[in-house]
Amino acid sequence: MATGHSAPAQAAAGRSLRHVRAAQIRARATKQGIIQMLLGTVFLVGALSYARAPDHHDQTNMAWMSGLLVLSTLDVALGVRALVRLRLRRRFGWIWMAATGAWALLSIVVVAVLLRG
Repeated sequence: MATGHSAPAQAAAGRSLRHVRAAQIRARATKQGIIQMLLGTVFLVGALSYARAPDHHDQTNMAWMSGLLVLSTLDVALGVRALVRLRLRRRFGWIWMAATGAWALLSIVVVAVLLRG
């Protein structure tokens, strides 16, 4: 009779273990998304430092700025997409594209202002 009671307890423990594992995977994906966004910010800071350099109109520096802006946008897109997929599910799945577009537009505007000044 004791074995009959242990089967549902083991099934509940198995379900509980699956929930814990799923939460661990979500936490790891959230952390990875945040790290991707931070990496995108670091690339943007690199592009801004090239824009503030004394020889910022040199062809090589312009190429580095462009590359860093592309990498920044790509990393932010990957990070925001991961966070949106984890937190907002399918209903607002398009928000990551709008956020990435806003990031790219604002970063290009800031670099352009620094290049003119």
